Amino acid sequence: MIVTVILRFIQILFAAIVLGLAVTLIKDQVVGGPPSAINYAAFTGGFGMVAAAAGVAALFIEPLGGLIMAAIDGLASLFFLAGGIAIVVMLRGISCSSTSLENQAKMYENDLLNGGCITYKGEKACGLMDDLSHMNTRCKENEADAAFMFMSFALCVSCAVLSFLAVRRGTGRKGALV
Repeated sequence: MIVTVILRFIQILFAAIVLGLAVTLIKDQVVGGPPSAINYAAFTGGFGMVAAAAGVAALFIEPLGGLIMAAIDGLASLFFLAGGIAIVVMLRGISCSSTSLENQAKMYENDLLNGGCITYKGEKACGLMDDLSHMNTRCKENEADAAFMFMSFALCVSCAVLSFLAVRRGTGRKGALV
């Protein structure tokens, strides 16, 4: 049971980090709404926190454990994996630490980093077009968000497998990992 509590605490922590980074990126959007990948990251972090809370509740509410928790953790793991992949794909080819002109141009064109853009009289203007350090910060926040989503994916898969194995063994509480 102590292993379950530790895993669920880590799951809540990682999900809160994913949610916090996504909310920071959403609040930092200068022009228009944030890209859908960032909105999805916020949803994923929130869902991960709910899944972890359900996992803790499953320790005390036996019908919630077992296959139900395995399904919830499996769903959370798919959400985390999809979110991490979406951000990594959108950041493809960009280095958060490079100051080359080619990399700066890629950052300026990237919806996750440029703070939103508008076109006025045929000219494209982005919210952070003159602030490379701010785009670098957003880049690192997006990379961290993706990294925590991948770690959360692995954690949720582990919890799902352990919940399923506990049901198959038929030992102890069905939601508890021993």
